[in-house]
Amino acid sequence: MRIEETPRRRRLVSLTPLIDVVFILLIFFMLASTFVEWQAFGVDAPAEGAADAEQDEEPLRLHVTTDGYRIGDESVAADDLRSRFEEAYEADADRRLLVIPAAGAPVRAVIRALDSAALAGLEDVAVLREEEEG
Repeated sequence: MRIEETPRRRRLVSLTPLIDVVFILLIFFMLASTFVEWQAFGVDAPAEGAADAEQDEEPLRLHVTTDGYRIGDESVAADDLRSRFEEAYEADADRRLLVIPAAGAPVRAVIRALDSAALAGLEDVAVLREEEEG
């Protein structure tokens, strides 16, 4: 006598546990994430050749180079920008700051200069193209 074995049915893979894990991960990352509120910093770019008749004092010019920052002929460290802005604007808070990035200067350096100006409380800030020599 021969016993016939019934063929085993393949078990179907249930997707329910997989979906549960995906939802748990989704909830975890939603709760663990931090949402930073980005601060807006307004910058105006004056028209070329426009002269400020209302400005009594020469604006402070910050040159952003590939090597760092320069105010006039003096090199300034990135960590000292805020204190330099505060010193320069103690006497005249309405003085304009001109940020002039050189060709090839990192955007990160320009943003850091703008952030330092905002932290120092400066309101009249403009970004200009580098002046052409000639």
